[in-house]
Amino acid sequence: MNTTLVAPKAMLLLGCPEVPVQTSLAIYLTDLLNKSGAQVVIAGNNAALELVRTADPAEQYIRDTADLDATIGALASKEVDADICYVFIHNDAGVSYLATASVLVSGECVGIIFGKNAQALGRECDDLGLANIWAKAVHNPRPLKAKIHSEVERWAVSTK
Repeated sequence: MNTTLVAPKAMLLLGCPEVPVQTSLAIYLTDLLNKSGAQVVIAGNNAALELVRTADPAEQYIRDTADLDATIGALASKEVDADICYVFIHNDAGVSYLATASVLVSGECVGIIFGKNAQALGRECDDLGLANIWAKAVHNPRPLKAKIHSEVERWAVSTK
C-alpha cells in the first residue's frame, strides 16, 4: 500500500512592515507551523521579506518566500492555494488583503491584527465576517504570542 502524506500548506501574507512586531510574530508563527508539519510560504513586499530573511540568516525558520502581489495573482489564477492563510494586519489595507484572501484561498483565512488600532480593525473584520485575533501590540509581541499559539494549535488539531 502506497500512502503518501502531503503536508498541509500554510501561507503568511505580510503587509508593509511599519509596526515592529510584525517580523518577530511572522517568524514565531512560522516556527509553530513548521513544528506542526506544515509547509510554510511567507509572501510580502520587498521590505517585509528582507526583514524576515535578515532576522533568520541561517534559514532555520523561513524556508520559502514570495512576492505579495505575485502571490495574490497566483491565488486568483488558482496556481497556488493554502490550507491556512494568516494575514498580518495593522491598517485598512490589511483588512482588504484578508477579505481578498478569504475569497481566493480554499482553506481557512485568519487575520492577525496588531498595532495601535487593533481593536477597531478587529471589529471591522468581525463586521465583515472575517476570522481574526488581535492585540494592541506595537513594539512588544507578547500580547499576541499566546493567541497565535492557541490559533495554530486549533488549526493543527483541525487538520488531523
